[in-house]
Amino acid sequence: MSTPLDTTARTSGDVIAHPSATPRPRGRARLIIGYLAVAAVQPYLILKLTWIAGSTNGITETSPLDASVVRGGNIVTAVMELTAIAILLAFTHQWGLRVPAWLVLVPAWIGTGLLAPFVITGPVIAASVVSDLAPVGDDSLAPWVGPLVYLSFGAQAVGIASCFVLYAKERWPYVFSGHLSDRLIGPSRTALVPIAWGTAALLVVVSVARLPWSLGAAWGLPSSGESRGVAEQLTDGASAVFAVAAAVGILMLAVGRPRRTRIWVPVALAWIGGGATLEAGAYSLVLLFTKLTGAVDSVPATGMVPFVDLLQVVAGVAIGVAGAVILAADHARSSTPS
Repeated sequence: MSTPLDTTARTSGDVIAHPSATPRPRGRARLIIGYLAVAAVQPYLILKLTWIAGSTNGITETSPLDASVVRGGNIVTAVMELTAIAILLAFTHQWGLRVPAWLVLVPAWIGTGLLAPFVITGPVIAASVVSDLAPVGDDSLAPWVGPLVYLSFGAQAVGIASCFVLYAKERWPYVFSGHLSDRLIGPSRTALVPIAWGTAALLVVVSVARLPWSLGAAWGLPSSGESRGVAEQLTDGASAVFAVAAAVGILMLAVGRPRRTRIWVPVALAWIGGGATLEAGAYSLVLLFTKLTGAVDSVPATGMVPFVDLLQVVAGVAIGVAGAVILAADHARSSTPS
């Protein structure tokens, strides 16, 4: 017979560990992985802070952009890294289980989406630079800067994703338990199924466009597309892979097939693939609209790239909305007394 002390405490439907409970191995793993991820942030953060302070370490040529724009960009990226550290600390410590869900999920999804492509591109870019097979950038930065940044981002992506999984298993265990066949069919499915298929169609277009570009094709690219290097081609390839992953994940969640698939599999595909798709498109569009890429003024001269970026943003937002509805429905189901 259970007693009140045997009952797991809940706050707003989220699982909170009992204050008297003995720390579990999962908590220790979160602590170790979380602080390793925080360490992975430091190289890039320190580099940005030195540049903000006026150092030219790693800079070989002055940027053609206005100095205030460069400084503002460095400040924004440094703040993003500080935000990543704050989120990692929330993942790592028990007090993070009491943080409002949206305050954790939104930046975690954005951060995962921004960093995930570097897991693919980071090692390849670093190896190419070290072996002198291909340079990175426009020679305005020292050769060591590219590998440091790419590897730091890749390590951050792995660390944040690993720590988040352990955190989510503690806070939302129902996401990692059961199969797609266990999900109840609610009224939201009527709307989610067509949204999922429409989103998947957009992602197919993205993948069909990005994959040839990653293999060296120049159709649909601006006139400077022929000079694209290994970094740009790898980015296109990663975008194609993540678009396919997002499409598969959201379709599996919406239609509930294959029924014996563990729920966490499509959730992971939609989470990582959707975030990477959204952030890559949004990042490129922001640079284009703020004229930070050196793009020509006429939009047609930029080829099909902005259109594909826009498709990525639309599809990514749709996945975020659909995913939130699906997880909210599963959360309500898990909170309903048997």
